[in-house]
Amino acid sequence: MPDTVTVPPAISTPHAPGARRRVPPRVLAVWFAVLTMLAGLFVTAADPGEARAHGRGPAITGAWEVAVTVGTGPDATTAVSRFVFHENRTVTTDGTPDENGVPQYPGTGYWVAREGNAFSFYVTHPGPSEPAEGVFPGTVHAVHLGRVSGRGFTTTATAFTVLEQDGTVFGPVTVSARGTRLG
Repeated sequence: MPDTVTVPPAISTPHAPGARRRVPPRVLAVWFAVLTMLAGLFVTAADPGEARAHGRGPAITGAWEVAVTVGTGPDATTAVSRFVFHENRTVTTDGTPDENGVPQYPGTGYWVAREGNAFSFYVTHPGPSEPAEGVFPGTVHAVHLGRVSGRGFTTTATAFTVLEQDGTVFGPVTVSARGTRLG
């Protein structure tokens, strides 16, 4: 009888042990969107009045006169406009009035209360159509982190401007703001 060796059938493994599997970018994008939506639900589910009652947030709702300083040092420019922080956690701004008193660059965004007297908000608004002193044309996106103290608040922010024609991004630009409650 000849010597024969029985070879077990090959076990098919699609990936070697310890090898990383690539996740298609589309799957990552869907997971990111789902997680972002869930995080947004948790943020908006909290009642701002309840947060204030438990000492978890500032009384930021209402109208404010806000001086926004773009840049730092001698080249910084300051503009004053009206911001309204609504109970539904949205924020709107009329924009700085032009020489005729007509508001320029109205903006919208969202705010959230933080622990103590801290808060943050995101705001976007159109910029000028042509470059101006310290300002780029396009749409401005800014994230402010601030603190309420009495009838005022202060924030620091980072802003970027996106030029719609080709998607060019300018920034980051340092921004600060001082608000005084109206009424």
